[in-house]
Amino acid sequence: MDRRTLAGGLGGLALVIAAVVALRTGDGPDTLKREIDDVVQVVEQQEPGKPSNARAQALDADSLQIAWNGSASAYEVRWNGNQQLVPGPEVEIPGLNPDAQVEVEIRAVSATGRRSEPLKIAATPKDLYDDKWDDQLVGQIDKFDGPEALDPRKWRVEAEQECLGLRPFGPSKRIDVDCPMAAFQSNTPIRFGVAASDGAIGRAIISVAGAVESSHVRLTLLPDPWQYLKENDVQARGAVSLDITTQGTRIVADPELPRTGKQVQLGDAPLTGLVAGVRHRWEMRVLPDAVLALRDGVVVAYEPVALKEPLVHPRVRIDGGGFLDAFGVGGVPERVVPTEVIPILPDTEVPADVVAAKIVTPEAGNQVRVADVPIESGKIVAAPPAQLVVIRKPESRPGTLPKLSDRPGGIKTGGPRLHVMHEDGTKPPQPLPHTGRILVTAEVNAIGHRGIELELDGRRIVSLPTDEQGPGVPGRHEFWLDAKNLASGSHARLKLSVLPADHGEPVTTETVFELG
Repeated sequence: MDRRTLAGGLGGLALVIAAVVALRTGDGPDTLKREIDDVVQVVEQQEPGKPSNARAQALDADSLQIAWNGSASAYEVRWNGNQQLVPGPEVEIPGLNPDAQVEVEIRAVSATGRRSEPLKIAATPKDLYDDKWDDQLVGQIDKFDGPEALDPRKWRVEAEQECLGLRPFGPSKRIDVDCPMAAFQSNTPIRFGVAASDGAIGRAIISVAGAVESSHVRLTLLPDPWQYLKENDVQARGAVSLDITTQGTRIVADPELPRTGKQVQLGDAPLTGLVAGVRHRWEMRVLPDAVLALRDGVVVAYEPVALKEPLVHPRVRIDGGGFLDAFGVGGVPERVVPTEVIPILPDTEVPADVVAAKIVTPEAGNQVRVADVPIESGKIVAAPPAQLVVIRKPESRPGTLPKLSDRPGGIKTGGPRLHVMHEDGTKPPQPLPHTGRILVTAEVNAIGHRGIELELDGRRIVSLPTDEQGPGVPGRHEFWLDAKNLASGSHARLKLSVLPADHGEPVTTETVFELG
């Protein structure tokens, strides 16, 4: 194999491309050798740039949220002798001494594990914590911090079996959502009242973190009787939602709600969406003539609409996983209505310990039909999709919700991905030209790995360490393949393996492409 260096440009960056053989990156017995086949050219990465503009805030008296500016795919954060790898420019540090100043260092990390010079910031949690954030709330704030945190009198849950668990959060725990979709229907309604000092006639506040890049949280205020229906993607009549993704936050309102023309000044917020593993506090603030979205007290979105109904029912939906911390409401104090929704089967009867019952049926045209049922009626005469809704006596207890079990901590990451593209822009499933070069992009989303390997039709062509100055982080690796060295008219199979630091089972992905 020969050794050669090329200069080129890719993605607006000046990159050096090199093919090297058996270059050892360290002397330890567990060090992975860098081995590159001579049919491969590696797109070498620039040194990671030092982050900038560190800033701190506190959602609790014993935690800090640190954010900064940077374009790296991951960062290493150090404080009080601890260190953590994070996939984005933000971290939450819980379990701190409220009165002690914490010195934090942030380093950008490249895909091969190289660290930048540190950015430093010092902060004291108690100095940043606003202990009046919940003054406008009524009733008890739900803290989802224990195995029985979901009170069945206050919440109805729609989720897959084993979806919910408890993940460590400093000295405490919070609800972990690990399934495609989970919906939490509150049995505590919000009644709008006289405007508070900030103009709100009602509000709902949720503290939540994302799990992965695709996490999506929606907080919806549902008018009666939509709170009885199962969660779906149809916007309920008269409803308004706070819609939060990793890309940002917006208010989504029923188009039939009257528009008011209200203008609201947005605040200065560098980030407005979800962050993996970092809590933020969102508020849906209802004014007489607008609905506002606030992230950590800063207005980030609004919709100039007026809600028609004086009473609404909050529902939280989490797609793609998340980290549920706390929930509270504001407005005229309302009691919890311990409601249970029972699917109708041939032998369904009205339970004996209820004070009210009704049949709720979704109908065409985004309509809902409600019929009261005498509580002494016995067997129900109805069929799906109708549902039996019952309100039990105060001394009764609705059906229990699943007890939450403990789960390991750490930030969730997605699996690796492989992408193939010819230098002329052709991509699979179209056959790639048998001349020129093929760009292979390996996206690694794992944290704490020691290297990657790339195989072509069962033959290893790349062995690349990713822990040059510490454990590996999420990042992109790019390689050029010489198309003329591949068989024309054939299908080529690429396999990417991510090697964990503990020498456990690699995480793999494959892709197949055709050569013309």
